[in-house]
Amino acid sequence: MSSWVRWWLFGAFAACGLLYATTRSTLVFPLAIIVLVVLVMRSPERAALGGGGMVVTGPWFLYQLRAAVERCAEMDRSPSGSCEIYGVEEQGFAMILYVLVGLGLTAYAALRPRLTRA
Repeated sequence: MSSWVRWWLFGAFAACGLLYATTRSTLVFPLAIIVLVVLVMRSPERAALGGGGMVVTGPWFLYQLRAAVERCAEMDRSPSGSCEIYGVEEQGFAMILYVLVGLGLTAYAALRPRLTRA
């Protein structure tokens, strides 16, 4: 297994673990950000680590946005409730860009050894 694949998988697992920790306790969020920044800064394969983290967490963010819109629509249909969400298109666009940047970093990490040899 090549080095970038190992770092990509490590980034994916680290991002999932940090995401899980931050959804359970908001006090963990600053610590999780610090750990992630240190990991990315110190990693020899920064692109693979970041790409793995972004590709794995991006769909989760999109799923949560979709779930929020569905919950709001359900509340809006109830006789005594009302709900409006603003900026859904912009948030969705930003999350899709987030995933695309992760895919770009992954492609860069995969192609970099070939580019440096040439």
